[in-house]
Formats: sequence, C-alpha cells, structure tokens
Amino acid sequence: MLYQWNIVGHTQQLLSLEKEIKGRNFSHAYLFSGPHQGGKSSIAKTLASIIQCPNHYCKKCRDCQLIQTKAHPDTIFMEDNGESIKIDEVREIIRKTNLTSQSPYRVIVIENIERMPVEAQNSFLKTLEEPPGKTIFLLTTSHLDQVLLTIQSRVRHFHFSTVDDGILKAYLKETFGSRPEMDEIVNMAQGRPGLAISMIKDENAFAGQKKLYGQIEAFLKKNDLAQKFLFIEEIEKDKTQVDLFLDAFTRYVRKLLFEHMNSSSPLLGKRFTLRDIVNLFESLGKTRYFINRNVNKKLALENLMIQTER
Repeated sequence: MLYQWNIVGHTQQLLSLEKEIKGRNFSHAYLFSGPHQGGKSSIAKTLASIIQCPNHYCKKCRDCQLIQTKAHPDTIFMEDNGESIKIDEVREIIRKTNLTSQSPYRVIVIENIERMPVEAQNSFLKTLEEPPGKTIFLLTTSHLDQVLLTIQSRVRHFHFSTVDDGILKAYLKETFGSRPEMDEIVNMAQGRPGLAISMIKDENAFAGQKKLYGQIEAFLKKNDLAQKFLFIEEIEKDKTQVDLFLDAFTRYVRKLLFEHMNSSSPLLGKRFTLRDIVNLFESLGKTRYFINRNVNKKLALENLMIQTER
C-alpha cells in the first residue's frame, strides 16, 4: 500500500481509496459504513491527513500534527458525543464550509451521521447536493439503514465489514504479544479491531465487556423477567450503558447465529431455534431504531427482554 493506515484488514477498500488519492480524484463526500469500533473513524482521520498533508502523509509536518490534535483550521471534526446532531449544528457546519480556507481543501469529518434526525439530514442534504468550493465530507455510520437514501446516493460509499478472527488475532499477537485472555478477547470483539484493542489496553474495558457477556448469557439461559426488568431499570437512564448493552447483545446474538448455522450442537440450541435467534436479532435492530427515534427507552428495552423468555 502507498500509506500506513494503521488499521487491521479492509485491504480492498483501502486500495480503492488509494487509487483515488493517487489521481487526486477525490469525491466531494465519502460515507464509511460498518460495525461500531470496526475502524471507520480511524480511516476517516487518516484520509483527512492524507488529503491535507503536502508531503504524502509524512506525519511530521504542521498539517499532520494539527490534524492529530484536531486543531487544523481547515479540518473540522464532529465526534460522536452520544448526543443527536441538532439542526443548528448542521447549519453551523454549512456556515463553516462557506468560509475562506487556507488549505487546498476544507475537510469535514462527521462521526455516525445517523445521529442527525431526519430534518437535520434533509438540511445537510442541500449542502451535499451543491458543496461549496473544495470541501470534502468524510462521514461515518454504524447504522446505514438510518441514513437517508438521498444522502447515500450523493456520496462515495465504502462498507467496512468485520475483520476475520484469524487476521485480528494475528495482528493483536504481533502488536501486543501473547496474552492468556487473547482468545476470549477475540471472541468478544467479533471482528471489531477497535473493541479488541480497547480490551487489551484497558483491564476495566475487558472486565466490563466480560461482565456484560455474562449477563446476556444468563438472560438467555433462563426465564427471569423480573430480574431482567431490574437490569433495565439500572441502565436505561444512561445512554452510554444502553449503547454498550445493545452492542454487546448484538454481538452475542450474532455469535449464536453463526454457531447455529455451523455447529451440530449450537450453544443454547435447546432453548432457541434458528428462527428464534433471527427474530431476536431483528428485535435488537428495532429496539435500537426506536430508541434513536426517542421512543420510550425503558419500554423498548423491556419489550426486548420479553423476547428472551421461552
């Protein structure tokens, strides 16, 4: 490859990006979709540096240093802070795109664009249709189905799926050395490099994920709706905890789905049929969708718990 992306996997997508970089044939907007903590934001940040660096992403010049600290005057970062992106914030982004830039390009990085409500997405759409000057938008999303089709049709879309467990494990061993908990981390990460790395670097993150997995497994192994509702009461007021729970639950159910399709004696096979697991996977998606649309969070989560009863 031409550049050091410092990312695990996604070779074909990165090679396609490098072709456009080599020819300086940039699209006015890119949308990077894929699972949470799969590497999308890291790729967007690296691409921003490549676009702005006059020395082929040297990592040493003023532009590279300023982007690393997110202080570059012509590179704007809107990170995911767990809150929805208000229409006034979209208008502020639009205003900044019309300012005079000191660099050849103005690059705007927006994490998880699905945080924009429909009216904010519609407002943003007008700028995507007629982007001012040499503005390049680098957008990411973990939930492509929540991004308006009209926005999807006006961007260069790259999808980054999960990374093969073997590739991820080899990378982690090479980078961090052998660890006794390595297999467990790879299993819980389910192909998400960012999550795996966070669990290796932070014992609390690993312990938290392990505890969540244990709770989810306990919920699926037996009927105890009262206990499940108590758990929902504990987390439903904290959006971060809800997101962590839904993310871990989705990964756990995906693992169950894989085992049911590839094993003669799948985990929890006596309680859940393949159809049950598919339905539960769909319920998880609907729960997240309803919560993001400000439907009663507690009610949505409790309804999900009901689906785990047999």
